Amino acid sequence: MLSFFKSNNPTVVVFYIFYLVLFRVCFSFIPTDTSFVFEHREPLSALLFSFLKNFSANYQIISLVLAGILCFVQALLINNIVNENKILAKKNYLAGALFILFASFFKESLLLTPASIALAFLILCSARIFSLIRKEKSYGDVFDVGFLIALATLFYFPAVLFVLFAYIGLATVRPFNYREWTIILLGFLSPLLVVFTFYYWNDKAAELLTDVTNAHISGWLVRNTFELTDKIVLAGMAICTLVCLTLLPASLYSSLIQVRKFANTLVVFIVLVFVSGSLQQTIHLSHLVLLALPLGIIAAMVLMQIKRKLVSEVIHLILILLVLAGQILLLFNIF
Repeated sequence: MLSFFKSNNPTVVVFYIFYLVLFRVCFSFIPTDTSFVFEHREPLSALLFSFLKNFSANYQIISLVLAGILCFVQALLINNIVNENKILAKKNYLAGALFILFASFFKESLLLTPASIALAFLILCSARIFSLIRKEKSYGDVFDVGFLIALATLFYFPAVLFVLFAYIGLATVRPFNYREWTIILLGFLSPLLVVFTFYYWNDKAAELLTDVTNAHISGWLVRNTFELTDKIVLAGMAICTLVCLTLLPASLYSSLIQVRKFANTLVVFIVLVFVSGSLQQTIHLSHLVLLALPLGIIAAMVLMQIKRKLVSEVIHLILILLVLAGQILLLFNIF
């Protein structure tokens, strides 16, 4: 199966749909608490999820469907990033398949959440940053980087920390240019200024900071104890992350310099995912869907360097079983 994803055959994307359905079918039988998405007060999240709540009597079903469509589009964007920037030795659809796997680890990440929507903007932001390595002057793309991070922040506040990713990524792929660094900041402030204007016109300026930071619950980093199933899945994700980071240097040994730069920015992305978790009002596993972007690409880089076909196929199978195992454990919990 993995060798099929390594081909440059567009029909491979059909198997993306198979994966998306396979990893969501269990939740037709598992009642899932979706109330956490309505606790987010970030301006764009509040607007979108209040509409969806009123639009559908069964939010869980519509959330699964919309999240599946979004994940499919994100997988295609990931493939485009990898192929356009020649991160792998040849064009293929492997990174998108691995992205879907990592984005399906947690039951919360199978739903449409503020974090999954923010991830879409961060993927577009990463694509802009990677493309800058081939351009002499591209102030428009640099502005878009800041603008996209601001949109992600207005959906999911912890994404604000990825402003650091923008500056570190820009410093990695391009020489320092004070104009570009200033433009990133202007791009980031532009959507915030529009939101501030809207709040000011509606005499709600005093609520802006509370809404944007989602700071409407007493305390910070509030969380009940994780269930045993959550701990098992968390351990699986932690092991996958450590394995990818450990094997990454070996896969870069014969890579182009620009690919090494991209890999460095992806490692920074992983670090920021964990650090930005501290900006959550309520600790939630849906946050870790952000790891799917860097892990999907890094895992593809690692697997492409494995010479023995059987080894890579076994690793692929283990990843699928890890995802399914967490869902099967949930099924046992309800019977």
